[in-house]
Amino acid sequence: MPVHSLHVFDRKGKTLFTKRFIKDTEETDPEQLSEQRKLVFGMLFSLREVAASLAPDSKAKDSGLHSVKTGASTLHTYETASGLRFALYVTNDISITSNNSSNNYSGIRTALQHIYDDLWIQCVIRSPLYTPTHPNVTDTNFEAKLDGFLQAQTWYR
Repeated sequence: MPVHSLHVFDRKGKTLFTKRFIKDTEETDPEQLSEQRKLVFGMLFSLREVAASLAPDSKAKDSGLHSVKTGASTLHTYETASGLRFALYVTNDISITSNNSSNNYSGIRTALQHIYDDLWIQCVIRSPLYTPTHPNVTDTNFEAKLDGFLQAQTWYR
């Protein structure tokens, strides 16, 4: 399965939601996972600042960071106007990294936008239990709808 995990961060770097789609054979320390999420947010923040400073037109609507590719995986990001950051880890796979990779990247970006527009807003923000500082994602059906949506994608496997 190429999808590894999904993280949702607020504008200050607080993790609002994390879902790992892979099953680890050994138990991972929760403190270590917390540190990994902080490092992911810091990397996203730093690379976004670098990308913005290198952009020829700083007033461009969509000049942000969309993906970061390494040898083992690709981190796809989507940032909302309110500062929420959605980060989806996808392991590099032959079908993902083929000649069609730009279409897959735009498909994953579209999926991240759908996750925010149609799932996050509908399930989390419109929940009566919603508070901006602690959105209480666990008491909504966001995770179930997210699983259903991602499993329907051709690149999910």
